[in-house]
Amino acid sequence: MKVLFMKVFSLLLLFLLFTFSGISQGKIETSNNYAQKIMGNWMKDYIDMKDGSSNDDPTVDEIVASMLIFRKTNTVTVIQGKEAVNTPFEIFGDTLLVGRAVFYKIEKLTDYELVFTQILSDIPDYQLRRYHYLTTKESSGEYFERRYIKANLKIQANGDSAYAFSKYIFPKFRTGREMFRGANFNTFEDVYQYSYEAIETAFDFPARKNGNFKVAFMVSKSGILKDVTIQQSSDSSYNAKLIQAVLQTRKQWIPADIDGKLVNVVFNYEFDFGDDKEDVENDNNYFDPAIYANLMERGDRQIEKKNYIKAIKLYTKCILMKDDAFDALYKRADAYFTLKVEKNACSDWNYLATKGQKKAEALFIQNCLKR
Repeated sequence: MKVLFMKVFSLLLLFLLFTFSGISQGKIETSNNYAQKIMGNWMKDYIDMKDGSSNDDPTVDEIVASMLIFRKTNTVTVIQGKEAVNTPFEIFGDTLLVGRAVFYKIEKLTDYELVFTQILSDIPDYQLRRYHYLTTKESSGEYFERRYIKANLKIQANGDSAYAFSKYIFPKFRTGREMFRGANFNTFEDVYQYSYEAIETAFDFPARKNGNFKVAFMVSKSGILKDVTIQQSSDSSYNAKLIQAVLQTRKQWIPADIDGKLVNVVFNYEFDFGDDKEDVENDNNYFDPAIYANLMERGDRQIEKKNYIKAIKLYTKCILMKDDAFDALYKRADAYFTLKVEKNACSDWNYLATKGQKKAEALFIQNCLKR
């Protein structure tokens, strides 16, 4: 009996040993397979949530790496626009470790597609973002040129080439404000803010009057401000005044350059006063990402100042600009909720929930359903 027991025990032990060995071998093979397939250049395709719903914060797209380059030295180059950083990586089974403590689960890895999700405990799927990348033969420089430079190249009516004002192509701006006298603003955000505010201040539109204006102008490769044109106006009697306000900045521009080559840059600024949105709602071709970003930034600044009503007006303008302005809808709902206008906040959350936004659905259930 004892001999029989020992034989059974030995067979069971042997079975467990082979089973464990098979599992371990499977993990090793998976790791090796992934480690080989992941090598090379990957460009960002899109971001969604792990549960399949759309990304709940489109602004995240601006900060997530636009390109990943995995190398045989077990380092990955993480690139966003012009910024790049090298960091170590390792693969264990279907787990990707980037740096020292950031873990991702590889959900899919083929010869042309990479999909992964960050591993975070106690976070529901609808709050976890999923990142989709496609393989590319482009170098980081070629990708940047195509994605951020050539994509912004415009051909003017007179045949001249010009670039749309963007995060990577912009002139410098000398402010005329006394507190910054003589300073040159060299970042996209500062150039946008101070040039916009300079024109808005010079325009001096009546405070209690509603209005909406769009103006385009060019800062040439010589630093000359020209081609100032009104694209849209709610009151043509103010057009000349807006053109003059733009022209007042003509001595404040320093031309943009790309790798040392001076280039023309075209601006499209929109000035919205009051609640008059009729013209905007009827225009299906008015969307401009730079204007959208500016309105969002102005709304955020109003939130910082606790000017919630002004912020709501700016976020509303963003919402009218495109169908999937989820970031603006979330922020408007927060502002309404802070003002205790729960009905409007719930309306925004409910709309977002119908678009598959699980975060909004949870907020609606928590704050809007009476129990």
